[in-house]
Amino acid sequence: MTAANTPTAVRPALTASGLQKTYYSTEPPTQVLQGIDLELQEGEFLAIMGASGSGKSTLLYSMSGMDRPTAGSVRLGDCDLTELNDREMSRVRLTEMGFIFQQAHFLPNLNVRDNILLPALKAQPKQRAEVEARVDSLLTRFGIDHVANHGITEVSGGQLQRASICRALATEPKVLFADEPTGALNSRMTAEAMDALSDIHRDGTTIMLVTHDPTSAARADRVVYLRDGRLVDELELGAWSAEATTEREDTLLAWLRANGF
Repeated sequence: MTAANTPTAVRPALTASGLQKTYYSTEPPTQVLQGIDLELQEGEFLAIMGASGSGKSTLLYSMSGMDRPTAGSVRLGDCDLTELNDREMSRVRLTEMGFIFQQAHFLPNLNVRDNILLPALKAQPKQRAEVEARVDSLLTRFGIDHVANHGITEVSGGQLQRASICRALATEPKVLFADEPTGALNSRMTAEAMDALSDIHRDGTTIMLVTHDPTSAARADRVVYLRDGRLVDELELGAWSAEATTEREDTLLAWLRANGF
């Protein structure tokens, strides 16, 4: 095979090597992450599961630069995040990462559209017209353009979570981090939020999801299981399709039971 038709290798979007996190505020100190090695490939949808207290959110925070690991390294593409100072790391989070949490954390004095627009304008202050057009396109895409000018207390939980997804995508991030994004939603709203995540994943967005919910995790290409701060198992599910939902959920539930979930 010649160089001209050699397939392009899949490139890691995010890589953790020997990742450790210890909290010294307790006596004795609490080691939450114990030497984790994990790669997230470009365009991959990865779900992280495990029992409460296993270190799932700590892993997400450490790999996204929201928290500093005690040891080990994290690379976003070719950039070693652990070598950045706080100001540099804040800039990377703003311009190259998107975040969705269980709670939306919107500013109460701004309407839905302005809450989405504000961080995007901060990331790209000289491109206001382009940013506004992108935000309006996202509002339409995720079906909340009709509530764009509403206050955040005037919309449903599902609409707020879709607004959170719009906010996370407005800066065109390299990686989208989602920490229990459906934890406060009912089953219908959970399905709406996961449909939105599946939609953007099909477009090529790289996603890291922390969840307790097997139904949500079944949307992922791959699921890893965390126990006592260590990665102990992983399950390849491949690309999601609505037709295969029941089979995927059954496979995942059997795997989770085998891991003591």
